[in-house]
Amino acid sequence: MAAHLKFLSLTVTTADAEKTYRFDQTATVISGPSGSGKSSLLMLLKHVIGGSAILTPAVRDHVHSVRAEILVGDEHLVLKRTIGDEDSRNRVDVLDPATMNLRQSFIVRAEAGQTTLSDHLLNALGFPRETIPTRRDGKAGTLNVTFADLFAYVYLEAINIDTQVVHHHESHFNPKRRALFKMMFGLTDSALLELQRLAGNLRAEMKAKESEHESVSSFLAASDSRSDDELRAELVQLREMLQLAETALGSLRSELEESSAADAVLRRELRQAVEAARDAAQEVAAARELVEARQAVVAQVELDLLRLERSATAIEKLSPFDFVVCPRCMQRLEARSVQDDHCIVCLQHDPPDDTIDPAAVQQAREALESQLRDAQGVFAGDAQVLDTARVRAQQADFLTTTLRRQLDAQTRDVVAPRFDAIADSSARVAALGASIDAVTQLRDAWARARSIAQTVKDIKARRARTQADIKSKTAALAARGNLVSDLSSNFHTLLTELHLPWVQTAVVDPETYLPVVDGDPFDRLQASGGGITTCVNIAYSLALLEFGLTHPDVLVPSLLIIDSPRKALGNNPADRERGRRIYSRFKALADTYGDQVQLIIADNDTAPIPNSAFSTIPLDYPSPMVPGVAHPGPGHTTRTEDEYQA
Repeated sequence: MAAHLKFLSLTVTTADAEKTYRFDQTATVISGPSGSGKSSLLMLLKHVIGGSAILTPAVRDHVHSVRAEILVGDEHLVLKRTIGDEDSRNRVDVLDPATMNLRQSFIVRAEAGQTTLSDHLLNALGFPRETIPTRRDGKAGTLNVTFADLFAYVYLEAINIDTQVVHHHESHFNPKRRALFKMMFGLTDSALLELQRLAGNLRAEMKAKESEHESVSSFLAASDSRSDDELRAELVQLREMLQLAETALGSLRSELEESSAADAVLRRELRQAVEAARDAAQEVAAARELVEARQAVVAQVELDLLRLERSATAIEKLSPFDFVVCPRCMQRLEARSVQDDHCIVCLQHDPPDDTIDPAAVQQAREALESQLRDAQGVFAGDAQVLDTARVRAQQADFLTTTLRRQLDAQTRDVVAPRFDAIADSSARVAALGASIDAVTQLRDAWARARSIAQTVKDIKARRARTQADIKSKTAALAARGNLVSDLSSNFHTLLTELHLPWVQTAVVDPETYLPVVDGDPFDRLQASGGGITTCVNIAYSLALLEFGLTHPDVLVPSLLIIDSPRKALGNNPADRERGRRIYSRFKALADTYGDQVQLIIADNDTAPIPNSAFSTIPLDYPSPMVPGVAHPGPGHTTRTEDEYQA
């Protein structure tokens, strides 16, 4: 039988009020004028089960949370979801039906390693949780089938009821729509889906490897025209030539080592001579610094002695004179006021008498002359040391030069030719090595091409086996294709009961699982008017629902929510009769299956058949869907009715 799904109530909570809408009977009609909140109430049913619902300004501005009491399979659940920021909207709380205490909290959008609300509801419903294979932008991928996706088969939204069948125009959802149909009717199973996912992955992998093989082959064709066999033969030849070149290079190096042993003694003597010359140069530098220091001392003593001589001469010549005029400017000095014991010319203190004592001057002269003689003696000794060091350095340099010339003469005829030969032989070895590397790289590319080609071959073999398994599995499930034929018959019967004009045949396409009327797909029927497509869509959904109720192995949910079933029908007698027939079918379904099924219908008017067949949730402008919020009513210009509470 159908997968059991039923709403018992929906509670809408605002900051100031709370209101509960109950769905106690098999069929419930939510009626009221446009803008009173009928569609908003249905959208809140979608919102509370984790769906992406369109919420009107009245709901977004005033509703804090919604709470739904539902039956899913054998589970009695109370779900609560807030209407606020993004983080809070991404969680749905599961409350205990008796105490309303929090039992669990689930995320809505899938995150790695976390169980979502969809996972819980699908498990409770007994519906398989599957990942379906898909292709996007030429790449293989997968899509998770969620409870909200399945709800698209349950809820006919007013905006789509005359334009889309289970959102079939939405390219991202269409693969899920077909997969869900197959899963409901058992036209596929986990094993087949896994095979299809594997086939998709293998196809993508094969395409990638074929592209890679093409790239490598293009590189080989553009870089070198030689085949792999030609490269293999050339590589053998190059390796033989490299072995001969390395042998010749080894022989040259051995000969060079033998000739080098003969002049080892001369090289050692040259090394010692170089070291001796370096030491002699350092000794000359040190002696030169010392001589320069001695020379500075002699010069200083000579300067002191000269200064003393000049001072003594000045004292001796000038002290007897009393200056009456300035010796510089020739101005007279008699009238100048000068302190006692100060010079009348420079105004400084007169020197003490002992400083002009000839004996003292003579004693200072003798001391300086003695220092000068000592300094000159030391200077002469150090100069002799410098001359000796310079001689030794010259001898060491001469020996070094002589030994270098002998070594050059000895190696010019023996070693140099071998060095040239070794250089040529080394260059040949390097060139052969480079050629071998280039050929090896080309051969590696050929090997890579062969490996990729083999991988492609293996993938094709695996893909062929997988396709055979898919074919076999599909054949095993083919018998269930008769269910689609039976569904087509039921669909045709339902559509005939609605008395649509011109309709002769109606089937469900076995490939797209969409309705086809008189050979035309649903999209072409729109040329006949929205009323026609609305009736076709309703008949298709009713056929699915009733088929699930009568076939235990078909997992169509036992709930159907329809927003505006009489959309675009018109108001002439034939259209009114067609609307009455739609509701009669609702009533017949409710009477036949009772609690096994649930219908929730939003309509501007009440049911066009006796109201006793349906429970009614009346909405109007004085009492709109959102509790405690005054509705502006018709004629209000600030915000249209549809914008406020559609």
